[in-house]
Amino acid sequence: MARYYMTCRNYFLELEKKHFDSWFSTYYSILKSTEDPILDIGCGVGQAVNRLANEGFQAVGVDVSPIGLLMASRQGKAMFVVATADNLPFKTGIFATAGFFDFLEHARNPERCLGEMVRVVKTGGKVVASAPNFLRIIGLSLEYHWHMRGPKHKILNFLTLVRKFAFSRVLPTKMRFDFMAARLDYKGLGGDMDAVCVTNPLDIKFRFKQLGVKILRESATADTPMGIIRWIGRMPLIRSISSFSYILGIKQDGSSSQE
Repeated sequence: MARYYMTCRNYFLELEKKHFDSWFSTYYSILKSTEDPILDIGCGVGQAVNRLANEGFQAVGVDVSPIGLLMASRQGKAMFVVATADNLPFKTGIFATAGFFDFLEHARNPERCLGEMVRVVKTGGKVVASAPNFLRIIGLSLEYHWHMRGPKHKILNFLTLVRKFAFSRVLPTKMRFDFMAARLDYKGLGGDMDAVCVTNPLDIKFRFKQLGVKILRESATADTPMGIIRWIGRMPLIRSISSFSYILGIKQDGSSSQE
């Protein structure tokens, strides 16, 4: 997987084509802070982090791919660092805000990645998580991935959600992210077919809470305009079974670091 992201230029050329307002505006607005510095993990070609830097914020983007970061560095003023998200090369508690957009589903060790993100944020700082919900049962967007489509997967997703809900309350040691086989597309047109982690809001919130993060806001439809669709997306049940997972939290005093 690392070799794919480090060598597949087409992947980042396709990522570069994504329109800011359609894809990144909500994430950018949540990641934006009144304080510096700001960290964007798995920043790709830097759409969000460069927008912040160009507005005068001290913004840092991290990605495993030198190709993606070379493209990003040509588009704005952000600082970029080649690194893996499960071993961030930063001191503890130096960022006011840290987040990721559509990154965690590509991680082999998502628990450690979340732990590293929380570690580098200062007490009282924001953490922002945006990821697909591969355990979706209903959706307000296209079922673009095989894990979301068809009656069989919907039933399996429902059973998995029930299992995770139960484990989170009575067997917390059993709570772990699930994984799936990646289908790499060297034309860069895979549409998350390269994902390996079955990201979902139950696992992300559980890990955040273990790390001492207080969840402030959660939605399944944060990229939609204000109105009934966004209101529906913030309903507790819908947040767990629908298309995406947008989570905003605050690192509390005494938050734990890596186990």
